Amino acid sequence: MTQSSLEVTEAKGRRLARCLSDSIEGRTVLVLVSTTCIATFAAGSMTTHLAFTLLLAVLLCLLGLMRRAVPLVAMYLLCAGCLIFEARHGSLVFPSPLLLSIGYRFVPLAMTTLLVLNLPSGKLTASLRRLPIPSKVTLVLVTMLRFAPTVISESRDIKEAMRVRGLLRSPLSSLIHPLDTAEYAIVPLVLRSLRVSDELSASAIVRGIEFPCKKQSYYSDGMSRLDWTLIIVFVLASLSCCLIV
Repeated sequence: MTQSSLEVTEAKGRRLARCLSDSIEGRTVLVLVSTTCIATFAAGSMTTHLAFTLLLAVLLCLLGLMRRAVPLVAMYLLCAGCLIFEARHGSLVFPSPLLLSIGYRFVPLAMTTLLVLNLPSGKLTASLRRLPIPSKVTLVLVTMLRFAPTVISESRDIKEAMRVRGLLRSPLSSLIHPLDTAEYAIVPLVLRSLRVSDELSASAIVRGIEFPCKKQSYYSDGMSRLDWTLIIVFVLASLSCCLIV
């Protein structure tokens, strides 16, 4: 990856983080996650579930995540269409109806996961601190939620390093030579993850994580009209998924 492409990627990441940080509050994202879980597992109609998914897709597009929302919606429509075809004709052998059902129900959860992963860690921490949750539990939750994007970023860097050194082979070659794959990919990933964990703990200590006082944040404390509007809309949408059969 060239220097210009890296700068463009970092600029897009900063713009996305600024968009999420300026638009919706962290507690609103947590409510969206909760309502999505309710709508996904308690939906009585595929039509209402589809409407809820499209509502989430529109929200992602408004927040600048259109490139990720469109493939998820396409996956949802494909799984739902195959499931309807299987229910009417019963001629599909693979994929199975269970796999299709899991696939289309997984899409809304993946959409809200994108919101959480792209939320700035400072804003997420500040939002969790305003909830009746012990500080140690808050720290564990924030670390868990930030671990996945960190691993993805480190894996991308390792892949580029392997490509520069001529060690990146085809997927078939990686399966044939698993020891080489472990040596060139998994071991660097583990070592880099350990380094990131050390830097994270040092940063938390420097910022006074061990100091027994109420922590402050430079993110705004109040809920805006947009936050309350999103909460009301998605709560009503999740209730509709549960009640309409």
